[in-house]
Parts: sequence; structure tokens; C-alpha cells
Amino acid sequence: MKILLINGYTPHPDARGKLTQALVDLSATMLSPQHQVKQSNVLDYDLIEEYHKFQWADLILLYFPLYWYAVPWGLKRYLDDVFEKHRFYDADAQGRPVPLMTGKSFGYVTTLAAVEDTYRPGNSLTQGLTVDDLLQPLTVTFRYVGIEQQARFQNCVFYDVYNPKQVVAAKETLTTQLLSL
Repeated sequence: MKILLINGYTPHPDARGKLTQALVDLSATMLSPQHQVKQSNVLDYDLIEEYHKFQWADLILLYFPLYWYAVPWGLKRYLDDVFEKHRFYDADAQGRPVPLMTGKSFGYVTTLAAVEDTYRPGNSLTQGLTVDDLLQPLTVTFRYVGIEQQARFQNCVFYDVYNPKQVVAAKETLTTQLLSL
């Protein structure tokens, strides 16, 4: 399988990106023996090169911290820049979207400083919204261009990542998910 790993870390006062990079590195190391792997970074990219990477890839895995209940601004900007009309999607005569990146799938690995209880039913802050609920715009964006959710890869959501024990558990969980590919 051809797999594109995208580091979606964007600088933030509370995060230095080391964990995101470590998870990307772990994935590249684990996947490279059985798969073809390419990497991208939302802080440094060329639009044409990214288009060719997406054309090439069967699976796109996004790695990013969750900032203020959404993807980091750099990842959002990357998708806004890279997902160009006539390359990633088009429109029919009625203005309906025509996806041009069909036959591909995606998944994500996201980290949060928040504890998991923040996203449980009954929490007055999130009112029961899960991380998957908050990231539905990301899922719809990929579906718009024809890239569906990877069936075998469960999106990885890692909470309380300032706790070293949680980081160890996150790496173990990611390893298990990568083995399913």
C-alpha cells in the first residue's frame, strides 16, 4: 500500500510538536518495511508536489494536536491550499461536487491535553460531543474530494498527553492500529 503521512502540527504556545513528530516517526518506521511511505508537513510544502503525493497515495494519515476543539490552523490552511478545484474536485452542470480523488482513504491520529472525561456525555462544557463529532468537518472535507474513512484503521484519539504514562499508552495503541493495515 502507498501511505502518505502528514504532520499537521502547527506552533502553539502550549505545544512544541515533539509528540506529533514522534508519532509520525513511529508510523514511518513501522509501515516502511511492508508499505511505500511518503511524508508531508503542513509548515513546508509545495502545492504541485502535494497534489502528486495525494494522487500517488492509497491511504492518507493525518497527525495533529487538537487546539480549541478543532484542527490546528496550519492543517486547515494546508487543506485549503492543497485541495484545489480541477485537481481534487470539480463541479457538475448543477454545481454539485464531483470528487476527483476517489479510491483513497484517510485516518487521523490526534492528541489532546484534555482528559477523556471532557468528552463524556453529561460534561457541561462539551455537552457530550466526542472528538469524532468535532472533527466531522475534516471527514466531510475528505469525502468531498472522494477520500473515504479507512475501514481498518480506527482513528486514534489520545487524551491527557502531558502525562508520560498516556504517551506510552498512545504509542502502544498506535502500533496496534498500524499493524491492522
